[in-house]
Amino acid sequence: MRILLADDHLLLIEMIATYLGQDDSVTVDKAATLPAALQLLATGKFYDLVVLDYQMPGMNGLSGMKQVMAAENVKHVAVMSGQIPATEAREAFRLGAVGVIAKSVSANYFVQTLKYLAMGGKHMPEEFVGVDEPQNPFFEQLSRRETEILREIATGKTNKNIAYELGIRETTVKQFVTLINKKLNVQNRTQAALLARDYGLV
Repeated sequence: MRILLADDHLLLIEMIATYLGQDDSVTVDKAATLPAALQLLATGKFYDLVVLDYQMPGMNGLSGMKQVMAAENVKHVAVMSGQIPATEAREAFRLGAVGVIAKSVSANYFVQTLKYLAMGGKHMPEEFVGVDEPQNPFFEQLSRRETEILREIATGKTNKNIAYELGIRETTVKQFVTLINKKLNVQNRTQAALLARDYGLV
């Protein structure tokens, strides 16, 4: 697994690279600007994940991310930031980014999230999630978060995958699933998923 970290905060990427380097299966390259990252991509190395700082020199919003995503030797792209607007975070997702990572999380969580994204997972901090309330009155009793989790269940995702994508604990997802089943008066997640599909939630 090869990951490219691009951020002008050198201390941060050195720390993250050190954590990642403890895993012999992970190779890390570093860049401090978008042009430097593009130069590394031009060498032809294949990257499972490229992580870009939203405010790094040369990024110009999400235009820098688009340049990286256009490279044929990049499998996944994610954005990290401490101050990215929620609208930009959601736009990054819409454009194809697999994740938006807040710099405020712990180093261990950050590293585990990077590995998950490199393997094709997706992650969006809770504060950036924009999910509309369901239009069908059958689901009006569910909160926005419960509706969001029900949608994920209906697509066949496990509690572990949902937890990673939403940036919450797996035990929290389990608690939400229990509440969802109770509110919908169903016995298990399979029945809840069938209801979600039957009533057009997904």
